[in-house]
Amino acid sequence: MNGVKTENLQNQLKHLESTLSSFSFESLNATEAITLKSSFKAFKGLMEAKIYNPEMPLDMDATHKVSNEVKEEGNVLSKETSFIAHISHEIRTPLNGIIGFTNLLREDNLNESQTKKVNAIHIASQNLLEIINEVLEYSKLSSGIEDFIEIDFNLSGLINDVVFLCQTLLVDRKIDLQLKIDKRIPATLIGDPSKLSQILLNLLGNSIKFVEKGFIRLEIFLKDVSQDQHIIEFIVKDSGIGISEEQLKGIFQCFKQVDPYTSSKYGGTGLGLCIVKKLVEKQGGEISAESELGSGSTFTFTIPYKKGVSRNIPKQTLGTINILKGKELLNGTKILVFEDNHMNQHLIKEQLQKWGCKIYVTSDADKGMGILKTQTVDLILMDLRMPGLNGFQISRLIREDRQIGEIPIIAVSADFTAQDEENCIASGINDFLLKPYTLDELLKKLLKAKKQTPLSMDSKVLLGTEIITGKPNAILDLESVLEDCCGEVDVLEELIRLFKQNVYEFIGSVKINLKQGTFHEIGFAAHKLKAGLKMLKLEKLASLMVNMQQSGEAGEELKLRSMFQDFLTQYPKYEREIDKAFAKIKNEKGK
Repeated sequence: MNGVKTENLQNQLKHLESTLSSFSFESLNATEAITLKSSFKAFKGLMEAKIYNPEMPLDMDATHKVSNEVKEEGNVLSKETSFIAHISHEIRTPLNGIIGFTNLLREDNLNESQTKKVNAIHIASQNLLEIINEVLEYSKLSSGIEDFIEIDFNLSGLINDVVFLCQTLLVDRKIDLQLKIDKRIPATLIGDPSKLSQILLNLLGNSIKFVEKGFIRLEIFLKDVSQDQHIIEFIVKDSGIGISEEQLKGIFQCFKQVDPYTSSKYGGTGLGLCIVKKLVEKQGGEISAESELGSGSTFTFTIPYKKGVSRNIPKQTLGTINILKGKELLNGTKILVFEDNHMNQHLIKEQLQKWGCKIYVTSDADKGMGILKTQTVDLILMDLRMPGLNGFQISRLIREDRQIGEIPIIAVSADFTAQDEENCIASGINDFLLKPYTLDELLKKLLKAKKQTPLSMDSKVLLGTEIITGKPNAILDLESVLEDCCGEVDVLEELIRLFKQNVYEFIGSVKINLKQGTFHEIGFAAHKLKAGLKMLKLEKLASLMVNMQQSGEAGEELKLRSMFQDFLTQYPKYEREIDKAFAKIKNEKGK
């Protein structure tokens, strides 16, 4: 084979390999993804061997061996990625509320001090979201199809951002956060800044977690310069609890906790250092750890970077949307939202009402179908994970009804898998929005969906009727409880006082037992509070207690934390309703 053809074929192979690497990982499961990548690698190896040695026979047995090894590894990865997807959903749901309400606050008329604090929350929550997204890419790292970008970035700026975020976690703690940067390091480097941020935040976050008092030190040195490569050494040292020699051996293993006590007290999935090691090594670096129990730990890693040019650094802008612009584009749009989480209901209503939209909110399939048949609705936002009928099932009901079957549906969820994509297509869902989302993303999805069906003249006029939310007045009925108290207002007042006391005891008990890892005690506390909730006919909270009781008995920490957060979000509304209803009864009976 002549030189021109050989070079052309090699270029084609490189191009195809690059295309495969950027192929949408979400479209494949773990086994399929790793099989595709590894099979191509084996094919490429055979092809290159044949190019350089045409007389050499092809070893097809080696290809079959690779395929079998890949299949076995893929089965393991499928279990791991399922675990990651579960964690993702549990974290994304409360984070959606944090980011959403922060965006709303930033649109209000805040003073300078409030603006600074809200922006700090915004930066921290966005950074947490980035970390979650990168943790989700663990499966990509494991299967070898993770993409690493190479862009110009300012190292000092990145480090300052990382240190600032860490300092926000050290408020009122006696920890000295120290920083030292070698002045010989070029100001601008070429590499993947997001991966470096993730590595540093993970290592520094561990130090913050395990240091009660003392110091945390980040040192950055120029270790070596070889041709156009600058080997940068990062050292994270702390005076924390340390790690024993035996435990240090498996510190970088995936799903590995140092010990049950540490896991119970400090939490964590056991993925952090495993991901850090993969990120470092896939960038051509090395990482090591030194520690002594009771005397702190030191993590050292190196990554090679090229010298960059400051004018090539991409400019970044905050992803916010102007309220007036949103109102201009969406004003009068009528949107039905299927959502069962009260916090998210409130959030989406505030977001859309600021843009002049008319909002209907429900989590009940029958009520939602009733709204669609009696009101003019332009768009549907569909939460996929709901009790009773889920978002896929409700979407199928809508598509089967000729009267309402053409209304665009946007699925909304905190996690989205390849299987979900198939279900969306089968259910007639038009688009997908991942929680937490920015206002920019929400606006773009809504505008895209509006273009799919022409809006009637009626849809440009706001409805005069009240927003349908599923009979909010039915949440609480103290009159029936008063009857159970033989009509004695004083007895009802004492009963409510004892109920509130039980709630506060429940909250305190859950916090303590989550910290101690005694999850069965949480189940017991939930069972105890359930009776009071049923007595006041607060059925949704009572149902939540049933689920917490079951998860407590099963030791399901992530579910317990999520449900407890839901309780803390929902309960204050119910308490206000109780106080309001009791004040009304007391006023009427006192006349």
